[in-house]
Amino acid sequence: MIKAEIQNRKHIRYVRIFMVINLFLILMTIIRSFLCISFYDEAYNVAQAYRTIQGNKYLVENWDYLQTGDIFLYPFLFVFHKITGSSEGIILYSRLIFIILQILLSIYIFKILSLQFDRTHVLFAVLIYVSAVSFLSFHMWYDNWESFFRLIGLFLIFYVISSYKNVSHKLSFILIFLAGVSHACMVYAYPTMIIVYLYFLIFLFAYKRKEAKREHNLFVIFYILGALSVFCIFLLYVLKVGVNNLFVFAEANSESGGTLYFYLSSLSETSNRIADFINNLEEYYLESIIIFAVDVLLCILLRKNKNRILIFCSIMIFGCVILLLENIEQNSCLNNLMTYLSIYSVPLYHLLKKDSKKRERYLNLTMILVISSYVAGLSYFFTATYGPFKFSAGVRSAAILTILLMGEVIREHNKRIGKYIFNSLSTILIAMNVFSLYYSSTDYVVFGDFCSRPYECDTQIKSGIYKGLFETSVQANRFELAEKKLKESIDVNDKTITCGQVAMAFYLMTDLKPNTANLWAPEDIQKLSAYYNMYYGESDIIVLYDEYTWPSFSEFVSQNYQLVDRTEDFSIYHHK
Repeated sequence: MIKAEIQNRKHIRYVRIFMVINLFLILMTIIRSFLCISFYDEAYNVAQAYRTIQGNKYLVENWDYLQTGDIFLYPFLFVFHKITGSSEGIILYSRLIFIILQILLSIYIFKILSLQFDRTHVLFAVLIYVSAVSFLSFHMWYDNWESFFRLIGLFLIFYVISSYKNVSHKLSFILIFLAGVSHACMVYAYPTMIIVYLYFLIFLFAYKRKEAKREHNLFVIFYILGALSVFCIFLLYVLKVGVNNLFVFAEANSESGGTLYFYLSSLSETSNRIADFINNLEEYYLESIIIFAVDVLLCILLRKNKNRILIFCSIMIFGCVILLLENIEQNSCLNNLMTYLSIYSVPLYHLLKKDSKKRERYLNLTMILVISSYVAGLSYFFTATYGPFKFSAGVRSAAILTILLMGEVIREHNKRIGKYIFNSLSTILIAMNVFSLYYSSTDYVVFGDFCSRPYECDTQIKSGIYKGLFETSVQANRFELAEKKLKESIDVNDKTITCGQVAMAFYLMTDLKPNTANLWAPEDIQKLSAYYNMYYGESDIIVLYDEYTWPSFSEFVSQNYQLVDRTEDFSIYHHK
């Protein structure tokens, strides 16, 4: 009796220690969102939603095909602007929205999975997923919204499929309807995810159909109805703004190769994408793939060894650590980690005991989570601008199952010490995630001269759109000065602004209307002139990032504008 009490006290002390360690690691993940300026992708995606607040008509005066994903941030920015009346601190605010939504998503996933699986295993699976921040981007942009809505929908489907015998039919149909709504939002955020939606249509119709044909037919109907409800809202908006306006938007993009180029890659590109994908495997995954192959081979050779499960899982985590260390300077390192973890789900599933009561539950999760994850990865692969690079954005969510399976096979192997081993391996992985967050910089690969390492950030920015973030003193002064000079250059009668490539952050710095078809790169003079003629005429203010401005656009600016101020990197022009 005394011995049992002593062991129980030791266990409680151990659990408390691990809880403190992991709470600290998650806190460090949240703190990381306060570090580093990301003036490239982040500024662009936040500005996509903000330009609607500035007065550009959504889907009419914004001709960018990525706006459908970024518009989901609009309600949050609208509230922010109503309260503050300015854009000061808007980047930090958008990051806090990301953190809050990630926490809510984590709680949601935990609640659903903990009904079917061990709560500790679920907790670590969720923590490992959310601490591996996609592309080190602490803001909600079209990729993150796509993943967010995809996960919400698929876990609703998992809940219904895995427990519909114990759930009322009425509730099941409501949840499937909500899954349809969520996945319609997923498609709206990233249109080629229609392939994921179609997968779930087939899945709901066919998977376990023998058990309840009538229910499965109704699942499909309610899933479609959920999506139609979102489409109807979109249709009402289209009718409100005028269908002809959307035709102008579509025509302008098709003439410039916009939407068609982005979403439907030609067959001639497929071979290049495959070649790029193979190069990515060699550059980022080679050592880890070798470790994976050795791991699987050892597992087969040691099938009679009583410790083979522990060896297998330990080598898996070792491969993760090697992968992170090899790619630590890449902003995709944590996405690569999620991809690597996802490929372990199949061998881990086969390591489950044949008579395991949870085997069917894991099969359900495999069919729902893993397969759809790879379908999403293929959608990115064939349609994203950097498809082979962004393949990982689609498949990363399958890593959730890998962690669950790791916990289960270790527990089956040794109930007494299995939980300690699983907790230790999982904590190592979360610690590596956090280490990667603090070592890598979001834009480091593209603009090394602009981007700091998180651990170098020691100065808080006191004003402007980056207010509240920490950077190096050089970077903090650089952007505070640039925003100050822009505001000083604006006359009372100025109403519009155009920013050159890589200068998208300046759209956020004032309430001037963005006067461009595309925030990313307005240097297409023919398209820009068409936009000017259709809406607001030539811009009052133009801001250029000198190093990345096309010569043709520079010539246009020099003929029609005069330089009024400049910083080390940016030039501010006013219409003559």
